[in-house]
Amino acid sequence: MKTRKYLKYVSAVLFAGVAIVFIVVAMRSPSLTRDWDEDVSILSGVVMLETGEVTLTQVRNWIYSVGTIESKDYFEMRYDPEDIETLWMYEQLLDPQGLIAHTFLVFQFDESYGEARFLGLSVETRRESGEEYSVIGGALRSFEITHIWATEQDLVTRRVLYLDYPLTRYRLKIPREHLARLFTKFATETADLATVPQWYNTLTNNCTSSLVRYVNESEPGAIPAHYSLVLCQADIIG
Repeated sequence: MKTRKYLKYVSAVLFAGVAIVFIVVAMRSPSLTRDWDEDVSILSGVVMLETGEVTLTQVRNWIYSVGTIESKDYFEMRYDPEDIETLWMYEQLLDPQGLIAHTFLVFQFDESYGEARFLGLSVETRRESGEEYSVIGGALRSFEITHIWATEQDLVTRRVLYLDYPLTRYRLKIPREHLARLFTKFATETADLATVPQWYNTLTNNCTSSLVRYVNESEPGAIPAHYSLVLCQADIIG
């Protein structure tokens, strides 16, 4: 009898504790004004033009070498979504078993864009200075979500040279006529995040699920449902 009462007491305490955590987390509000880590501190600006073109400002173009950041530059460029030729997705493995990964996209424009031809978009946690990512923290509203527009060179060399992570690249099989709509959706979302911040969520709003949601809105069924969308994997795309 005492054992039953003890178990009921423990269960009640655990339930109350979970309820308190849930209430505290639910009451938190995302912010645009924190002491951000430098690589996510500057938000890209978006100007949607009547012609359908998009002007992106503060596009990151940092230069990296092994373990070092050589320079920290940004640029402004006008992009016509109709000039997108193809779309690539990169997978950055984050653990030796390959269970967790970060993914990002690279839009390939025509040759007239020169060095800005390969434009990357990485959906990331907007970490505060000195803050490190965690799966549990991502589920408990510890990080805002942000869009990093950057050159392919920036996103790739940051991971391979500076952070020493392996990368795998996949070409997405999406009809070209859908690529412009996909790009515009992401640009619009970037503009919205600059005024209305959102929480990153490990389960529902992570680096991969955000990308997949927009891909499937532009081309229904292009990427099927899979457990890897929760773990930020891209191995379903192949």
